Amino acid sequence: MKDPHGPGGRASGDPADGEPDRIPTQAELDAEDLAALERSSRDRDQAALYPPRPADPGTPPEALAVHARIVWWGAAVVGVVLVLYGFFSLGTITDDLRARLLEGVAADPANAAPENEVDTLAGFFPPFMLVMIIVVLVIEYACLVAAATHHSRHLRNFFLAAVVVHLLCIPVGVDLLFRYPDVSSIMVVLSYLQFGLLVVAALCTLRRPVNRWLPDSTRMKPTRMIRGR
Repeated sequence: MKDPHGPGGRASGDPADGEPDRIPTQAELDAEDLAALERSSRDRDQAALYPPRPADPGTPPEALAVHARIVWWGAAVVGVVLVLYGFFSLGTITDDLRARLLEGVAADPANAAPENEVDTLAGFFPPFMLVMIIVVLVIEYACLVAAATHHSRHLRNFFLAAVVVHLLCIPVGVDLLFRYPDVSSIMVVLSYLQFGLLVVAALCTLRRPVNRWLPDSTRMKPTRMIRGR
C-alpha cells in the first residue's frame, strides 16, 4: 500500500496545494483603520447632535414650574383687564384712532394712509389687537406649561420667543389703543405693568437651576451635517 504522503507527496489542505494565505498590504491596513475612525467619529457626532434624554429628569425647578407661572398669571390678569376695557370702549377708541389718522393725512399726505382707507384701518386694528393679546397669552401659557411637563428646552425657548413678540407689541398697542385724552390713563400704566411682569416671567425661566434641569440644546451644526454626508 502506497503512502499517500510518499516522497514528494503533500497532505491535502497544505498551503502548497492551493494559494498560500495572503498577508494584507500596509495600504489595506491603513484603509481599514481610517474606515474604523470614520465610523467612530460619525457615531460621536450623532450622539452630540441627538443626545439621549434622561429617563427621569426629576421634578421641574420651582423657578419654571411655580415662580414663572405665578408671575405670568399676573400678566395674564392684567391682559384680560385691558381686553375687557378695550372692547367696552371700542367705539371711543375707534373714533380717536380715526381722528388721529385723519390728522396724519392732513399734516403729511405723502406718508399717511390714503383718506379713503382711514375708516377701514380705524375699524380693523383696535379689535384685532385686543384679540391678539388673548391669542399671544394662550400661546405663552401653553409653551410654559409644556416646557415643564415635557422637559423640553425647545418649548421653553418658544415661550421666550412669544414673550419677546408680546413685549415688542405692547408700546405699539398702548399708542394705538389707550393713549388718548378720553381714555383712562390707568390703561397705559397697566400695559407697562404687564410688560414688567412678562419680563420677570421670562427671566424666571432663564435661571441657572432651570438651564441645568432642561436637556442640552440639540441645535444643528452645519459642519457636522456636511461631514455626515
